[in-house]
Amino acid sequence: MIGVAGATALAKALASNSSLPSLDLSSNHIGDAGATALAKTLESNSSLTSLNLQSNQIGDAGATALAKALESNSSLTSLNFSLNQIGDAATALAKALGSNSSLISLKLFSNQIGDTGATALAKALELNLSLISLDLRSNQIGNARATALADSRIRLDMQEQ
Repeated sequence: MIGVAGATALAKALASNSSLPSLDLSSNHIGDAGATALAKTLESNSSLTSLNLQSNQIGDAGATALAKALESNSSLTSLNFSLNQIGDAATALAKALGSNSSLISLKLFSNQIGDTGATALAKALELNLSLISLDLRSNQIGNARATALADSRIRLDMQEQ
């Protein structure tokens, strides 16, 4: 496990790297601090197109920092943020989707996202024309919000597989 220190070191290295297209940091316990360090780098990095942060104990603070980075990042096309604990911070990600035009795949599988986050995501999808895949399986989204999301124009994964 690379942990927070490793994620911070990688973030510094990414700041000057212009050739790495994909980074998989799944299951490394980077937490909010590691996610925040990576987010700061993503604000200016233009080479990374795919980032996997699955299962890293990232909560509200890390999700909010990554959302802020997505507002200005124009190279990331795929973000796997599954199996973390972002909950209502999904609203920050939804806000970022309103201005991000490069992300085409967002995985939020098993993140304790409830109706508040689902409502924000449904509204964001009305504005975002680039996202084509959103994985919301195993969250806490009620029927009404699921219906609103299902009415959106993208392919959603919301069922258990």
